[in-house]
Amino acid sequence: MKFFSSTQISWSEPLLFLLRVRDRRGWVQWFLVALLLSAVVTAVVYFFGPVARGLLSSIGVGLAGGFLLAALPDIRKVQREVTILDDRLVVSGSIGRPWAITFLFEKIDDVSLMRPEEWNRPWGGLLVDTDDESFLVGVPRKVSLDTVANILHRLDVAVALSHWEPSDADSRVGITDDLELDANSAQGEVMMLPLEEGEVRLQSTANIAVQLVVALGPLVLALIGAIAAGVCLFMNWGTLSVLQKSLCGGGALLGLILSFVYLLMVGQFIAAAYGVRKARENLRLRPDAIVTADDEDSMTVELFDREAWTATVSNAEDFGFLRVDRPQSRLLFEGNKTRWQVPLSALTTCRIEEASVGKEGNSNPEKRYFVVLAAPHNGDAWEAGMKYTRTDIGNDTAEARYRRAQLLFAQLAEVLTPK
Repeated sequence: MKFFSSTQISWSEPLLFLLRVRDRRGWVQWFLVALLLSAVVTAVVYFFGPVARGLLSSIGVGLAGGFLLAALPDIRKVQREVTILDDRLVVSGSIGRPWAITFLFEKIDDVSLMRPEEWNRPWGGLLVDTDDESFLVGVPRKVSLDTVANILHRLDVAVALSHWEPSDADSRVGITDDLELDANSAQGEVMMLPLEEGEVRLQSTANIAVQLVVALGPLVLALIGAIAAGVCLFMNWGTLSVLQKSLCGGGALLGLILSFVYLLMVGQFIAAAYGVRKARENLRLRPDAIVTADDEDSMTVELFDREAWTATVSNAEDFGFLRVDRPQSRLLFEGNKTRWQVPLSALTTCRIEEASVGKEGNSNPEKRYFVVLAAPHNGDAWEAGMKYTRTDIGNDTAEARYRRAQLLFAQLAEVLTPK
């Protein structure tokens, strides 16, 4: 077993799943166990109880105690958590003392997924078969069985599901807008141009530090203030009035809330605007730049690896300026770390892809949008996923992110579409 494994998908079973799927034989067995325990409790209460009781009173106490004892194992399984990692499936309890059952993929013979209508239940089912046992868990309707099947298939687990075709594609990523380009007629390839060792970086360490202070400074100060307020309340609790305690604690909480809102809606975009301005200043210091600071039609973009699209914390691979060189029919990119140019005739892909953040199967994930370009490079496929650098203050909604992607896509599509 790996020391560190990444979660592929997780869900909570339908409430009372095990009780709702228990068959008649299972309930008869449970009832017999409850009666046996009731008889034992009745005997103990009647013969050894600290308080003398009649037979009927002892039977009443015995029945209550016996059925309660029989129900205790079920209480721990009122709702179970199911997690698929990259090397195992884990079923754990969400109520009471922690417990977990682990199935290593190498020990699993196969997994069968059942659609609700196939076993007359309001939710799906997942049956794990090993050499020793079969183990059933529930899958709520909000979790796509096709997604679960694809994840297990990609992890080399034998899986069966009706009306399903295996796919290695990530279900969190899909195409929203696509410009039809004939890959077979592509001419040319991406040319990666070297950045000399002495060339100025567009984002210096000092500039990044200023951006961090602008974006995170108020939140850090609010955290320090909250800690100081907590210490003050602890040290002077007995001498402070209710009003003073409320003002101190409430002020600290309000400071945290306001600083967090500032970060989300103002700070990060002010920091981005500062970074773009300083990058243009540094661009003037690059003698071999293929995009200049005075190019009014250059676009400020961030480049992301595909693996980062769905990550909760997504860091750009590069940042820089993209320009369409219409006279030479090519795209030019001058970045913080890289510099490249690609003939428009070499592009094999130009589209917008939507990425859902987090694990596959999330019911309401954050949406991100990337303009994707592809072209040949040294016999291999080259790809760039990019988006505009936002500098406008306000709530960055999914609709706003999509509109920015459409704007960049439209500017590229304009020069790639034959007149």
